[in-house]
Amino acid sequence: MVPVPSSVPRKKVAIITSGYLPVPNVLGGAVEALDMMLIRQNEKNAVFEFTVFSSWAKGVDDIAGGIRHTSFDFIKTPRIVLAADRCVFAAAKYLLHKRKLMSYRYIAQRLWYIRKVAGILSHENFDAVIIENHATLFMTMKHYGNAERYAGKVYYHLHNEVTNDFGCAHEIARVRKVLGVSRFIVDTLDRFLREHGEKGLEPEQRAVWRNCVDTERFNPKNESTQEAGAAWRRKLGIRPDEIVFLFSGRLTGEKGAAELLKAFIKADLENARLVVAGSFFFDSKIAGPFERTLHAMAEQAGERIVFTGFVKYEDMPGIYAMSDVCVLPSIWDDPAPLAVIEAMASGRALITTRSGGIPEYADESAALILSRGQRLTDDLAKGMRYVAHHDAEREEMASCGYSCGKQLNAVRYMADFSRALDDQRI
Repeated sequence: MVPVPSSVPRKKVAIITSGYLPVPNVLGGAVEALDMMLIRQNEKNAVFEFTVFSSWAKGVDDIAGGIRHTSFDFIKTPRIVLAADRCVFAAAKYLLHKRKLMSYRYIAQRLWYIRKVAGILSHENFDAVIIENHATLFMTMKHYGNAERYAGKVYYHLHNEVTNDFGCAHEIARVRKVLGVSRFIVDTLDRFLREHGEKGLEPEQRAVWRNCVDTERFNPKNESTQEAGAAWRRKLGIRPDEIVFLFSGRLTGEKGAAELLKAFIKADLENARLVVAGSFFFDSKIAGPFERTLHAMAEQAGERIVFTGFVKYEDMPGIYAMSDVCVLPSIWDDPAPLAVIEAMASGRALITTRSGGIPEYADESAALILSRGQRLTDDLAKGMRYVAHHDAEREEMASCGYSCGKQLNAVRYMADFSRALDDQRI
């Protein structure tokens, strides 16, 4: 992309991030990683002047200080608000026994964050406002006349299905454009709005802004990446000749980790390991009951199943390089998991499921795509046996995946974003 000439004013774009995981992504997070990729690519091209609204965490200032074309508005959360959230979370966990615990982890913090961001927006005049994923963030438009101030300038970067509009359905329905990570996820929002008294999305409001990754970072041909992979094998006690199946992602039920562990045990493969890279909620030190269940299940396989815990994003290329096959068996309608793109960009064979937007990213030349349902565990075991025993087919899958994955790069990500803001088709 050609840099904007100095005589042409750069568009001022506000990005409103989640309000709990920070940008820069020092605590992890897929959406936060995408934000940083966009920010870093903009440093090369100087197309926009970004203002990023983010919660604060230790380490963000050091990274933010070196970025010229993005200013960061960090919202620090008062101790009393943090204490309130701890009380709410404890009540949800120990008294109410809620299953989706993380829904109760940052309620007070996000309300504080929303009010602060809304106030800042009311004194600025951005050319575009990007709302990252969470419907609650549309509350920023309900304060201080911001809905009128930014009419026709709000874009909704949608990563997950909306199940609650928090009283903001009207504001959501009137965005300039929905930038969904897959056609699947845009369709779910259209249905949601129609079911909640809105007219749904007009054709000009619908766009697919496909997830991408820094393909150079994950490039399997990089010597440093291969060295990092070998180092991870040594660290985890895995021999060079062992076949490594990798699961990467949050350890929550919908990602299919339990089904994968059962399948790996059932496959009973010689000379193979399963590495589970991830945690319950990023680098929060919170271990959910599901994570503990997985560890108990893994005891049946002895040392053949290895848990890494939370892995920093900059270390993930080495994790993929360590593996031979990535297994990402989502059992929910996964909109567009970054792990699928990362696996392909890393030149690794892939086993996944026909879920949500996944087939929009990975085709059957690059992956074994399994149907969800009661047979999933058996099919996973069968699939793992197949790729373990068919080297040529495994390498062909990896090669096709690499060819596909390397197209989903940072340059494309920025170009698609620019076209969306210029009302061009993406």
